Amino acid sequence: MVKISLHIRWQIIEKSLAGLSERQIAKHLGISKSTVHRVYQCFEQYGCIEDLPSLCGRPRIFGCDDMKYLETLLKEKVDWYIWELQSQMEFWLGRNLNLSVIWRAIHRLGYTHKQVYKYYKYST
Repeated sequence: MVKISLHIRWQIIEKSLAGLSERQIAKHLGISKSTVHRVYQCFEQYGCIEDLPSLCGRPRIFGCDDMKYLETLLKEKVDWYIWELQSQMEFWLGRNLNLSVIWRAIHRLGYTHKQVYKYYKYST
């Protein structure tokens, strides 16, 4: 899939506002009608012409408030195991959660686990 330049995107918006149909715009610019429709819909809904990365992919299970609550739990309960965080988040959301959901949310918050490596010096 080829990314469309900002210049082409602005041309789509200008031609749409001028009253041309999606089919005419697509034919004039040499792109598909669905691309013209997608760019114009994004402009109408969000007021921008760039692709919003937050709209790509599957919707997240945790919303903004849920992530803030999880971060608060992590700061207040530093000695909790992940299954304790899981049960608290299940109680908060009112539904069952998998451990991988909790782990990925913690990773998105920037937390990682510490690994200890032992370095040995070999004498030669």
